[in-house]
Amino acid sequence: MEKVALIELNEIELKLVIMNVAPGGYFNVFDRIDENIRLGQNIANEGLVSAGKITETLNVLRMFRKVCENNSVDKVISVSTSFIKEAKNQKSFFDEIYNNTSFTFSILSLDEEIKAIYNGIVNFIDVPKGVIVDVESSNTHIIHYNRRTILSIATLPFGAVNMADGKISYNEIIKKVKSEYHPSELLTAADQDLMFVGTGQTMVSIGKLAKRVAHYPLDIDNNYVVSTKVFNAVFDKVKDLDLNQTIKLKGISEDRADYLVSGMAVVKGIVDVLKIQNFSISSGGLDEGLIYSYVVPETNDKPLSDMLAYSLDSIRIFYDMENSNTQNVYNLALILFKQLKVMHKLPRAYVKALRIASSMYDCGKRINFENNSKYSFDVIINSRLNGVSHKDLLLAGFACKCQNLENISLSEWVKYKDILNEDDLDAVRKLGVIINLASKLDSSRSGNVYDISCDILGDSIIMKTIVKNDASFDIRQAMKLAPIFKKILKKNLQII
Repeated sequence: MEKVALIELNEIELKLVIMNVAPGGYFNVFDRIDENIRLGQNIANEGLVSAGKITETLNVLRMFRKVCENNSVDKVISVSTSFIKEAKNQKSFFDEIYNNTSFTFSILSLDEEIKAIYNGIVNFIDVPKGVIVDVESSNTHIIHYNRRTILSIATLPFGAVNMADGKISYNEIIKKVKSEYHPSELLTAADQDLMFVGTGQTMVSIGKLAKRVAHYPLDIDNNYVVSTKVFNAVFDKVKDLDLNQTIKLKGISEDRADYLVSGMAVVKGIVDVLKIQNFSISSGGLDEGLIYSYVVPETNDKPLSDMLAYSLDSIRIFYDMENSNTQNVYNLALILFKQLKVMHKLPRAYVKALRIASSMYDCGKRINFENNSKYSFDVIINSRLNGVSHKDLLLAGFACKCQNLENISLSEWVKYKDILNEDDLDAVRKLGVIINLASKLDSSRSGNVYDISCDILGDSIIMKTIVKNDASFDIRQAMKLAPIFKKILKKNLQII
């Protein structure tokens, strides 16, 4: 296990991300600091990094160095985005940084930036074919891909910050986008299954505001789907606000309030040109792409084949207790789901939720051992799981909670009525019983029971365990669930 720090210098800020990196290509971020310095505007105005900005940058980097030392960081990766190439004194600027902090920066080309943004998205959300819209400070990237292969890239030479000029109205920005962006024929002829993915701070801010307008019950940025109707309502709400009013918007950083409307106007123009109906917000992007490039270098050539499995493995490595049996429970839960299909009658759409919940069946112990399944909901909902919709997260959280059916209340369930339905309530109860049964069949945490065969006889089910060693203790614990099993799955249970 090593501790790695990523320092990113871009037009707006200096970022420090510190993570634990485990063998096999897994990482866990445990600290992050963002400092607003806005070098991009300084360079655009003066053609170089001014003395004042050099001093400000050095002060921040000295603080970053101290944080790295206090956290016993083993390696520091320092990168700058391509904007710095416009500064006439870039070489002396980086020389001074090295002399004062020992940080050696590499400068990304524009192509490398776009590739990192793309890698950050395709390894973060499950969208097989889509269009990534990334509104940066002075550029806007539109990346069209299919089957995880980039088909076309358009880069517009304007973004949220360089359009944030009081002399340029939002209507003029929208017109500028429409006049200068001409999508490829391949994109305009795209099929209806194409998903639009918004990344970058402007898009995340749009998602935060959209959730408030839509009274969305979850405070999760990643994978939130914004309808064009809601986006237009948000834009109409904020487009004429002055800076003081914009700063007061909940969820919007004061450091970014002055270019919120300009960034949204760029998005509005793209939405109109491409006739976008919905777009998904991704909190992944350049940072994640850079991290994956270092931690999982093979993703530079080929994205993760199963990003959910990667996420669950990461959680197991960094959070599971010693002698964890989550893998055994997961395997048994999937076997039970297949064997009991004629009884539970649940479609495959619930397998992803089962996969998450069974892999994290005891995660509530991180909060409290007693009735730990009660607390598993919050842990799952707030886990950084890649490739998972908000509905799947909710289903997994409730399924894990339903290991004890007394944990679930209709008053809590109804909070999510716009995402979940009545069929889902029946499903999470059944999944909860399956997960609980799987965990009890490995009560000894020895993996003695490794397969199951079920025979349904009238109003009873005979569950035959296939074992490595004596599993009498595991079977005895599992049989305690017979009353709950009958109540939910309507069959008498016998395990042999």
